[in-house]
Amino acid sequence: MYQIVIVDDEPRICEGLVHLFPWESMGFHVVGSFTNGRDALAFINAHPEVDVVMTDIEMPVMNGIELSRQLRDQRIAVVFFSAYQDFEYARSAIINHVVDYLVKPMSYDAISACMKRLKVSLDAEKSKAAPASPPVAPRERPAFDLEAFVKNYIEKNYRTASLEEAASLAHYSIAYLSTAFKQAAGMTFSDWLTRVRMQKSLALIRNPKNKLYWIAEAVGYQNPKNLTRNFKDYYGVTPQELRAGKPLLLHAEDEGDEP
Repeated sequence: MYQIVIVDDEPRICEGLVHLFPWESMGFHVVGSFTNGRDALAFINAHPEVDVVMTDIEMPVMNGIELSRQLRDQRIAVVFFSAYQDFEYARSAIINHVVDYLVKPMSYDAISACMKRLKVSLDAEKSKAAPASPPVAPRERPAFDLEAFVKNYIEKNYRTASLEEAASLAHYSIAYLSTAFKQAAGMTFSDWLTRVRMQKSLALIRNPKNKLYWIAEAVGYQNPKNLTRNFKDYYGVTPQELRAGKPLLLHAEDEGDEP
């Protein structure tokens, strides 16, 4: 059973989280609840066995961002929740190694999905520990592999994929998912989606039997003009030029190498 602390300056929300969610059945035990980060930090410092802190961001005395900064080098996993989808909040979450970011009002499903991911990561970290060896360093924070999740989502849904849907499926805010993915993958969600669509269309264009209007629809474009424009921007040649024998001028390494 992993120990969790909940922090929110609204007593009603704090009490609701403590008593209305079935923490025990998810593998967690609530050991404390607080209305500001300072009191939570004092408790955590006195109870090093705490595994998880679930905290609101905007609070008096000490907000969630400062609390996460104070806990950044400890073994504790931090989960943010907030009514705001703010870029700076998302950026602070990444800098301070926050493992999840939920948006208020939080649904039961969103909290449940978050806790399931977190428990899997905590269990994995726990299983890595060697029983016979004394600990020499704090446990690494568990981390949901957001980059792999987003890339897998795009690979399976490139025709209709959207940042909004990906964020909803992952139970992250749009701002957090966008910022975290760009930092992890080195390119934006939109750029990766374009990359996948271009590599899919390249294979289809090489078959002269495939009509451009069909290819455009197959990879997620409303009309052939959009496909042609994006293909030219990405590869440096139009689909027609490629079929006429002109070599790829850009991203030639993509040929036959779908993500």
